[in-house]
Amino acid sequence: MDEEAEYLETARADRSVWLMKCPPVVSRAWQAASASSSDAANANPVVAKVVLSLDLLRQEERPEEPTLQFKMELAQTNTGNTPKSYSLNMFKDFVPMCVFSESNQGKLSCEGKVEHKFDMEPHSDNLANYGKLCRERTQKYLTMTME
Repeated sequence: MDEEAEYLETARADRSVWLMKCPPVVSRAWQAASASSSDAANANPVVAKVVLSLDLLRQEERPEEPTLQFKMELAQTNTGNTPKSYSLNMFKDFVPMCVFSESNQGKLSCEGKVEHKFDMEPHSDNLANYGKLCRERTQKYLTMTME
């Protein structure tokens, strides 16, 4: 068996990272924001911000409910019916994972260990827009299949 040796860069392997599962519509909005970044010096434009809320009173009244709440707000405002605000649901129990990347030159790296895992869902104040987006998407695909 003739295999070529591959090296894995591990300088950042101990770094803590967050893993977030996001809807395709959010991923497309982020890619569009990155592509339309007019500032060539800024290779990493701001696409969203995460707001962390801590309710100390809830902890006393209802200790079974989480006191930490994460909310993400997209930076771009011209996203049509795409919700601007999302709730991030954090998972406590998940299989230990690491994040890996590959550069354009083919260099492999371990970017860090996943410390927090989140799922995104539209925030309750955006459900009307999200419903409209889902109906538009369904209508588009129904039209495509009828042709």
